[in-house]
Amino acid sequence: MAVTITAADVQGYGITGADAMIDGYIALVAQADTCLDKNKVPDETQRLLKINAVAHLMTLAQGGQIRSQSAPSGASRSFATPTGQGIELTNWGSMLKTLDRYGCITSLLENDKERPMVMSVGPGRRRSC
Repeated sequence: MAVTITAADVQGYGITGADAMIDGYIALVAQADTCLDKNKVPDETQRLLKINAVAHLMTLAQGGQIRSQSAPSGASRSFATPTGQGIELTNWGSMLKTLDRYGCITSLLENDKERPMVMSVGPGRRRSC
C-alpha cells in the first residue's frame, strides 16, 4: 500500500506555506500511488519521492528557492528564480527526477506540449504562452 505523507512531513524538510496548499499538492502527488505500488517502490523511497514532489511544487508556487536570509532587525531574503525546463526547474525537482526510476511522479508533473503555460510577468499580470 502506498505511503501517505502529511503537511508536517513536508514542513519537516524546511518547506513553508499554507497547509491547504501543501495538502492540495499532496493529493495531486497521491495520484501516483497505483504506479508506485505496481512497481514495488519501497516505502522510504515513496516518502522521499512525494516530499520532493511537493517541495518542488511549493517552490514554484512561491517564486523560487531561498538563497539567503538574514534576521535580527535587518530582515532580508533573496530568492533564486527557477531556471531550466520542466521538472528540473528546482533542486527538489532535479532530485525527484533522479530518484523516480519508474516515472510515477515525474510523469504527473512534467508539462506536456498540449497544455498552455501560464507565466507570471510582474505583480498581478499573467501571460499565456
